[in-house]
Amino acid sequence: TPPTRPSSHLSSGINAEYGERHLAVGGDSGVVNIYNREDISTSNATPLRAVMNLTTGINNLTFNSTGELLAISSKKVKQALRLINLHSLHCAPNWPTGKTPLSYVNSVNFSPNSGYVGIGTSKGTALLYKLNHYRSF
Repeated sequence: TPPTRPSSHLSSGINAEYGERHLAVGGDSGVVNIYNREDISTSNATPLRAVMNLTTGINNLTFNSTGELLAISSKKVKQALRLINLHSLHCAPNWPTGKTPLSYVNSVNFSPNSGYVGIGTSKGTALLYKLNHYRSF
C-alpha cells in the first residue's frame, strides 16, 4: 500500500510533505531533504538533494499543484523563505530579495494553477506574488 500523507506539523521537530513525485522532509536545523517518492520504500533511501539555504527550523513545506516547485520557510527569522525548482533541485537565485517585505513567514501556498504564491506573515499581512512562468492563476 502507498504511504499515507504525513502531517505537516509533526511533534518530533520534523516536517514532511508529499508531492506527486517527491517527498520533502525538513527539520530543526533548517536542512530540507528531497527524496524521489519511489525510493522511500527502501531501507537505504538517500536524498536527491539536501537543501541547506535556511538555518533555522522548517515550519512549512508546500508543493505547487504541478510538482515543479517546493516552498520552504521558517518562522524563526525574517526573510526565511525559499522556492525550490524540483527539476534542477536548486533554490530560486533571485527571489526573495532583501527588499521583499516578508518579515516572519507563517504560511505559504500556491494558487490552483501555480500562477500565484501567497504568503502569510507575522504582521498579519497576506502577500501575493505572480509567478510569471505559469499562465493561469
